[in-house]
This record gives sequence, C-alpha cells and structure tokens, in this order.
Amino acid sequence: MLALIDVTFNFTTLGDKAQQLVRAEWDEEERLLAKGQFVGIWRKANGMGTMFIIDMPNNEAVGNQVRAMPLYPYFTDVKVTPLISHPNFPQFARAPQAHEKPDSKPKPDSNLFLCDVRIEYARAGDRFKELVQAEWRESETMLAKYQLVGIWRRANALGTFVLWNLPDADAVATTLRGMPLYPCFTKVDVIPLALHPNFPQFARPAETHEKPAA
Repeated sequence: MLALIDVTFNFTTLGDKAQQLVRAEWDEEERLLAKGQFVGIWRKANGMGTMFIIDMPNNEAVGNQVRAMPLYPYFTDVKVTPLISHPNFPQFARAPQAHEKPDSKPKPDSNLFLCDVRIEYARAGDRFKELVQAEWRESETMLAKYQLVGIWRRANALGTFVLWNLPDADAVATTLRGMPLYPCFTKVDVIPLALHPNFPQFARPAETHEKPAA
C-alpha cells in the first residue's frame, strides 16, 4: 500500500546531533529506496518538516516504518494518508530503480506545490466520464510542459493529490480553476514544497507519459 506521510518537526531542535541524525535519516531513506519502498520525498517550503511516500505491505508496516525513522523522537506531528496509483499515471506509484546522487545533475527548481484536492464526483452527473477524460488530458498536457511532478489518488476515492511545478501560488490558483473537474472540487489545500537535498530526482517533472496497461 502507498502512504503519504506528512511529518512536522523543527530542524533547529536537533541541537548538536543535527548532522548525525539527518545523515542517519537519509541512510534509512536510501535503504528504503534500494528495497523499492521509497516513492518520493520533499521538504516543506516553510522548513518545518517533510512529506514522503512509501510503499509498504499494510498499515502496520507503515506505522512501524515511521517509528523506525531516526528523527522520529523529534516529530511533533505525523499525518498518514493512504494512497493508490492514479489509473492514468501508474509511473508515479513506483519507486525509482536508482538513487540520483545530489550534484550528479543540475538541480531542478523548487517551485513545487502539492495540491490536496477533495472531489465529489457525483456533481459531474451525466458528464462524469467526459470530465474525467478531459481532466486526464489536461494532466497529460501539463506533463508535456514539464509541470506535472506526480499524481496519486486517495485510497478512499474521495480525491487526488497532485504535485505541480509552477511559477507561483497565483499560477497554481489559475491552473486549479482551469481544471475540467473544478466544479466538482469541494476543498483544495495547497502545500508549497521544495526539493529534498539528498533526493533531487523527486523534484523533477516527469519527461514522458507511461500509458497505463490496457
């Protein structure tokens, strides 16, 4: 199962152990990546924590992994949201096969915005299929313009998380209002993110659209 982990903590509280703890956290994340269990990680733009996606067998394994993180004693808040792959963009639900070492490539920009979109599909009525297909085409257009970094469905089928690379908050608001399913949105939370210094690959927009299996 996929799970989005929203962790809040203050780096300044780590004290003299900061470098040691952060390095241990990165080592644990690289271990998860090597096992195919680490799907993405980003820093919160406000500097107060991280958000990451892991792929674990079940809820218990997710909880055990969160508690096993070296920085866990310093977490002040943890929110776990079960996810599933987006049917039109399965590539974003898989861990990469290799770790892109920092500074091995030019760093991508960090104009990242994670949009937590709650959707009431019943509002679409008879146009449901038409609007969903139009929404997917719009996301494919954004992917072609290197603006789509990731997209996942909530496991409870009540919405979507989408990670965009856009210039600023105004561009995010304009893009949201232009989405075909916008009239069905019931709530949108936008979280500004930044690339994680040890995992810049997760801040890169996808370069190609992997078509879902027939």
